[in-house]
Amino acid sequence: MMNRILTIVLLLLSTAAYGGDAIEWPDLSGVMSVSGRAATTEDVQVGAAVFVLQAEGINIGVPIGIETPQYAIHTDVDSGQKSKVVVIQAEQASGQNLIGAKIVGTSEFLVGFVHEFKLLGREQINE
Repeated sequence: MMNRILTIVLLLLSTAAYGGDAIEWPDLSGVMSVSGRAATTEDVQVGAAVFVLQAEGINIGVPIGIETPQYAIHTDVDSGQKSKVVVIQAEQASGQNLIGAKIVGTSEFLVGFVHEFKLLGREQINE
């Protein structure tokens, strides 16, 4: 069941250009996120989370110790393309650590494994 969830989740992966573009980092004070608990369907509906980890209709996600929201760079494992993101969710289930994030400068979200993200913290970044 978890493999099916991860397969569905990973289909949501999306990329946006990073590097030479002029996309500005958003102010985190206006970014909704989930912290210290597992995300709910309602969190996903309002944009505070990207995924809900469930097995047989029961939430199985457990929050991991990553501060949200925070700035990060996501690197796509297949293409190597980098995206500026804001981490809004970090959970684990069945030994898999996942991050949900908003892609900066778009209305898109992505889900990836923790090792795909370079966490940059909460301080405003000038790049």
